Amino acid sequence: MANPIVSQFKDEEKEAVATLKAELDDILTASELEEGYKLWDVPLSKTSEDERLDVILIKFLRARNLSCPDAKAQLISMLKWRKEFKADTILTETFPAETFSKLGFIHSVDSFNRPVTYNLYGAESSAEAFSDLDRFIRWRVQLMEKGIRQLDFVNTDSMVQVHDYAGVGFGSYDKNTKQASKAVTALMQDNYPEFLAVKYFINVPWWGDVVFKFISVFLSEQTKKKFIVATSGGTHAALSRLINEENLPTFYGGKSVVPGFEDKNV
Repeated sequence: MANPIVSQFKDEEKEAVATLKAELDDILTASELEEGYKLWDVPLSKTSEDERLDVILIKFLRARNLSCPDAKAQLISMLKWRKEFKADTILTETFPAETFSKLGFIHSVDSFNRPVTYNLYGAESSAEAFSDLDRFIRWRVQLMEKGIRQLDFVNTDSMVQVHDYAGVGFGSYDKNTKQASKAVTALMQDNYPEFLAVKYFINVPWWGDVVFKFISVFLSEQTKKKFIVATSGGTHAALSRLINEENLPTFYGGKSVVPGFEDKNV
């Protein structure tokens, strides 16, 4: 059965994928990876007939306007980063639950069966989390990798992110927070292209324009088009347009209980 995502490729995208796929031996060599290496459980092989590979390759090509040389360079850079960062084994790492369990989590799916990641910047432990930049980045990459493990690259290949600024004061957006935001934004754009379907910014405070102007500097126009901004009064309406009530957390007015957040109110 044909891969539904691949069946939607345009002719020029199919040609670009075939061109990039033919370069995979050189890409693995340049990345100092052995033949048979798997990226998200999908072998990077130019002879592969697994259409999930095409879905992964098109992400890099679309992020580089279908330029094969540019997509090749980004893929090599990403693979080198994964090797150095040890991203392939990051799911085995543990992080202090008291610091991170309520800072971010994946809960259910949207109406297109895409996993939804929630990031709560107003969590009491946020200051502690941002105080150690390296640890925070590793935790955030692990959260991203957990989300990717919920993608089959057949029916779903992207995810939704919700960034909640409830309880965040202007004074708390300090040097550590800015460094963390800048580092994670750049890292995600470089190493996880086209994985974002929609990014919500909810409960945005009055000074939110400062944050968006700072973050936007590091984002492509294509990425910024996926942003939806909602103030506290419009949170439920914004989220429920994409996330069914049965899957939306109770603290956003939905019907789905998130373990550990039974008593949380918007």
